[in-house]
Order: sequence, then structure tokens, then C-alpha cells
Amino acid sequence: MRYRRPTRSPRPARRVMFVLMAVMAAAGTIAFTVAPLYRLQTVGLDPFQLVVVGSAMEATVFVAEIPTGIVADAVSRRLSIIIGHAGMGLGFLVEAAWPTFAGVMAGQVLWGLAYTFTSGATTAWLTGELGDPDRTALSSLFLRLSRTGSVAALVALPVAWLLAGGSLRAPLVAGGVLELGLAAWLVVAMGEERFTPTPRHERSTARHLAGIGRAGLHAMRRNRVLAWFALFALVVGGASEAYDRLYEAQLLGPVGLPDWFGWSPLVSFALLSMASAVLGIVVPPLVERARPAASLQRHTRWLLVLTSLQIVGLLVFGLTGLFIVAAVAALVIERCRSVRDTLLSSYLVPLTPPAERATVLSAFGQADAIGQVVIGPAFGIIGRVISIPAALVASAVATTPGLAVIASAGRARAASDARDGSSGPPGDDPVAPARA
Repeated sequence: MRYRRPTRSPRPARRVMFVLMAVMAAAGTIAFTVAPLYRLQTVGLDPFQLVVVGSAMEATVFVAEIPTGIVADAVSRRLSIIIGHAGMGLGFLVEAAWPTFAGVMAGQVLWGLAYTFTSGATTAWLTGELGDPDRTALSSLFLRLSRTGSVAALVALPVAWLLAGGSLRAPLVAGGVLELGLAAWLVVAMGEERFTPTPRHERSTARHLAGIGRAGLHAMRRNRVLAWFALFALVVGGASEAYDRLYEAQLLGPVGLPDWFGWSPLVSFALLSMASAVLGIVVPPLVERARPAASLQRHTRWLLVLTSLQIVGLLVFGLTGLFIVAAVAALVIERCRSVRDTLLSSYLVPLTPPAERATVLSAFGQADAIGQVVIGPAFGIIGRVISIPAALVASAVATTPGLAVIASAGRARAASDARDGSSGPPGDDPVAPARA
């Protein structure tokens, strides 16, 4: 069969992105929902090993983010995305096939390497194919994509727990197969009409590829807002390791899961995951209706409030011994972080130069990885030497400086707009603060 590329209309790019988001969310939900239990109960990892696995994955991200971003900007963002999803599928399969500490480590390292092929390239591909929408349009689009991911996750959760009832390995296998299927579908369905690759004869020169990397990093250094948020990614990324790696251990140990109706831990975690997915469907439309990106000041304020709520949630989750309170705190943490990261993407993308966008966005992923590699293991040590609640409280304290970084970035953005004689990029509504 002859391959036919999609039309030049931006609508196919939107459709592809919504399908990509749905399948990726379903695959990730099926695999990651049960993976912590697999690592705890089947493989037998302790809190320190759990954090070390996460740090190894993030170290891989740190090393690979910029090189894979350069590949996406120089060769093809579409190809980079396809490679990434195929590699993430293989990572899930490797971890499922080898139930040891080394096997989990190998699978996570492979998954992390593959992820870097998608992290900056996906947003760069979508915004490029849509003709670089403004910040307000991006906020609306990203919130709708987030909701689509939550719908897919809600559908996938019963599948994950049904599979886990037979074997904790099965969800990892299913997630890997879904990712491989997505990669195969993207080969046929995904076009790339508005991207100009580097000429083939120039790609082989290390000097030219390094030049793309330098241009992307120079854009971050030149723009104080991007520099401030790179620091934010480093601080908050490192602090997030405690919750990401110790969530299940906290509920299984210090908090204790309820034995209502004779439920197993699988049922309790399934209900929590489903509640989070339902909120992921309900919350984004409410946020979109509030027009958080209508003005620069409002956009910054939303980022501050959501990060503050995440910190409070971490403190409550770490200190409480009541399951209901811990469950509510966990839902607050997850939804606030999700919405905050979505709004942060729409805040940053218009500031990135289109030609180096994948490289610049990958640099944020690299900053996040540095934080998780450098700061993350400390929480694992605290969890092993002192207690898991102490590690979670420490992570809340470590997240707090992120508030000052957001405020500084907002002031830098306002000063930049004032020098340029504008209140922000196209799409800003200068009277929006009065209606807030």
C-alpha cells in the first residue's frame, strides 16, 4: 500500500494529537498504576531502591534530553516521537520480563531514554503544525488534551486491575504492547508539513548539530523567564521524587489501607486511581472556563496557587495517619500538579524560538532530571533512615522555594513585556484582571 501523507490543514494534527494522548494515557495508566505494586510485592524493592530506580531513569533523561531534542529539531520531530513511543513500549516489556532490581532498572532506563525522544518533540511538532498558536489558545488546547488523557485513563483503569488480578506483570506487558501499537499507527497517520529539516549533508557534521544545541540553550539564557522556570523545574522536579516513589509505600505502611468489605490493596488503589481520573475529567473544563491565561498576571497567579496547594497536600499526606485524609491529600497533589504543568506549558511555549523549540523544551526536561538525580536520592535515604512520612514532609519543604521562582519569573515577564511596549503575546486580554 502506498503511504499517503495527511493534508496541510491543521485539523489532522489535532486529531492525531488527541488519539496520541488517549492511547499514551491508556498505556501509561495500565502499566504505571500497577508497576509500584509489582516493584514492591513481586520484585521486593525497598524505599531506597525505589528512589534509586527513579533516579537512574532521571539520570538517563538528563544525559539524553538535549541530544534527542537536537535530533528532533534537525531531522524530524515526527520520527523522534515514533521512536520514543516504540522505545517506551520496549521498556515496559523489559521490566516485566525480568523481575529483579536489575531488570526494573534496565526497563526504566530504556523507558527514560525513549521518553526523551518525545518530551520536547511532541509539543514542538503540534505547535508547529498548528502555526504557533498564542498562549490563550494553547492553554485551552492543552487543558482539553489533559481531559482526553484522563478519560482514557478512567477507561484503562479497570483493565489494569483486571490484568493485575491474574499477574502483576500483565499490566506492564499490556502497556508495552499498546505503546508499540501506537508507534506503528503514527507511522501511517502522522504528517509533518510545516517543519523544515536540516539538509542531509549538514546533519552529519557534529559542529552543525552542536550549533542547534547552543542556539537552544542560548535562547534560555537570553530569556530570563525561561531561565527562571528552568530553575523551577530543577527544584520542583527533585522534590517530586518522594511522592512519586513513596506514594504506595506510605499508604501501605504508615497510613494503612482500610479493610472495608474485605477489599484487597489492589481494590483500594484502583478506587483512588479512578477518583483521580474522574477529577482529571471534571477539573480541566472548570479551569478553562476561568480563563487562567487571559492575562499574564492571572496566569502567574494560577501557577502560584496550584503550587501552594501541592505543598499543603504533601504536608497533609506525609503527616496524617487517616486513610480518608491521605486519599484526599493525594488527589489534591495530583490534580494541582497536573493542571499546573499544563498551564506552565502554555506559558512557556510562546517564548521558545520555533526552530529550536524541541531543544529548548527538552532543556526543561533536563533541568527536571537534574533535580531528581541530585535531590531525589536524599528523600530515599530519609525514608530508609528516618521514616517515609519524614521524606514526604521534607519534599514539601523542598518544593517551597518554587513559589519564589514563579514570582520572580512573573516579574521578569512583566518587565520584558513593558520594555517591548506590550502587555503580552497575541491573545492577551488587558482588561481580564478587572474581571477576575
